[in-house]
Amino acid sequence: MLLGVGGVLLYALRALAAPPGAQFEVSDLVISPEAVGVGQPVAISVLVINIGTEAGSETIIFEVNGEMAEQTVTLAPGESEVVTFEVTPEVAKTYGVSVDGLYGTFVATEVGVADIRLSNLTITPSEVMVGETVYISVTATNYGDAVGSRTIICEVT
Repeated sequence: MLLGVGGVLLYALRALAAPPGAQFEVSDLVISPEAVGVGQPVAISVLVINIGTEAGSETIIFEVNGEMAEQTVTLAPGESEVVTFEVTPEVAKTYGVSVDGLYGTFVATEVGVADIRLSNLTITPSEVMVGETVYISVTATNYGDAVGSRTIICEVT
C-alpha cells in the first residue's frame, strides 16, 4: 500500500491520539517524610492520570514491605488526581514501597525525628495581570518529636 504525504500525516496524527477507552498512567511517587519515628504516620502518594478517551476507574495498589492496601479512583478523560495512602510503622527499619512499578523507601527509627509537613497553601490574589505581585504562603508544622528543618521549594509555572 502506498501512502502520499497526506496519508502519512494522517497516520501519524492517529498514532498520537489518546488511547481508546479509559487508560491510566501512574507517576510522581512521593513518600513523606522519608525518615520518621516509630509510631508516626508516613504519607505515600502518586499522581494518577486518565490518558484515555473515556471515563473509568482504576484500583491503585500500594505495597509496603509485602503488606498491601488499595484505593480505587474514577477519572474522566484527561482528569488527574493525587491518590494518598498512609502507613504507620511499628518497627524501626527501612521500609520498601511499591506502587504500580514505582519504588521508594522510608526509614523508621527509635531516635526522634522531625516530621515537618506543609498545609494551608494560599495564593493571593488568585488572578493577576502580568507584572502584578502575587503572595504565596504555607504553614509548616513539625509533627515529629525532634527539632528539624525542611527546605520548601515554590515552583510557579
